[in-house]
Amino acid sequence: MPEPGHGHGELAVVYGGPSAEHEISCISARRIVQTALDNDWSVIPIGLTHDKQWVDARSVLVDIAAGDTDHALVSPDDLLRDFPDSRLEGLHAALPPRTADPDARPVVFPVLHGPFGEDGVIQGHLEALGLPYVGAGVLSSAMCMDKGIAKSVLHDHGLPVGAWRVAHRHTWSRDLLDEAAAALGLPLFVKPANLGSSVGVVKAADTAAIGDAVTAAFEFDDLVILEEFIRGRELELGALGNEDVRITKAGEIIASREFYDYDDKYVLGAAETVAPTDLTPTQLAHAQRVATAAYRALRVEGLARVDLFLAEDDEIIVNEVNTMPGFTPISMFPMLWEAEGLSFAAVLDELVALGRARHARRRSLRTHRLP
Repeated sequence: MPEPGHGHGELAVVYGGPSAEHEISCISARRIVQTALDNDWSVIPIGLTHDKQWVDARSVLVDIAAGDTDHALVSPDDLLRDFPDSRLEGLHAALPPRTADPDARPVVFPVLHGPFGEDGVIQGHLEALGLPYVGAGVLSSAMCMDKGIAKSVLHDHGLPVGAWRVAHRHTWSRDLLDEAAAALGLPLFVKPANLGSSVGVVKAADTAAIGDAVTAAFEFDDLVILEEFIRGRELELGALGNEDVRITKAGEIIASREFYDYDDKYVLGAAETVAPTDLTPTQLAHAQRVATAAYRALRVEGLARVDLFLAEDDEIIVNEVNTMPGFTPISMFPMLWEAEGLSFAAVLDELVALGRARHARRRSLRTHRLP
């Protein structure tokens, strides 16, 4: 792993995006950009608006380099209003021309949360452009983003997941709600299948509340997942690696409300984040084994935050695998690695190295049939 400050390469940070997690992405990007600048990286910030307009955000680097931390990274929408000339025809327009040396191309850090950013869409675009990038590939991103598909894959690999049902916008009915309540028990959780940061998540105590929650969740997605309520502790573990995976100790979220919702995460600031938390050696070893197995089952590369439940009987249950966790000042992923002795600058360098290594490996694959 390279030492912080010895990358001296180009890093294109893509942020914003057309999802309900747009603002969180901007905050994550600011920290990444600031750290990269502090450690001698050449940074190309590229914004993406809610309506998928690409913008050249290099004009914000002056404020960031000066250490202006009074606000989050200027959002792409603000940038479009203030600097209309920053509009780009596409992501490629902000990047240097393609060279004969593929290793000279910038690495892209797509710090886009939610749909378009974590579901394989931007990853497919980067693959088509021939660019190395941080994080999971197309298939892994798509599987992990869709909570129903991820649970099916984990279940097929023999990993413990809570019971669930999936509702489709065009086929769901009251019968499904009644069946879900009978099968999963009450209360249960209702979530958009392809979103994060607890956006649209509701804890429903009766079938009427389930119906209202499903209707509201359909505003964000065509698929809605209904999950059994698991009584226990909420654990999060950080993972880094491609073929070889390293797992942190477990952090714990202690919510200030009924559950760890969006307001508890980003508005109230009242939830307690413990990194690492106090597990027994047996509990921790079990959690790390399950987290590693989930990472591999979903074919993740680069990084992930693996969210688990420690149930009251000490069973470890996988909640979800987040392939582009937050990098805000309150985000668990960088906290967990800092507790392991790895600074955020070192994490950034390692993520870039992992992205380059995967890109080189895939570039070496044969693209013509054998003679």
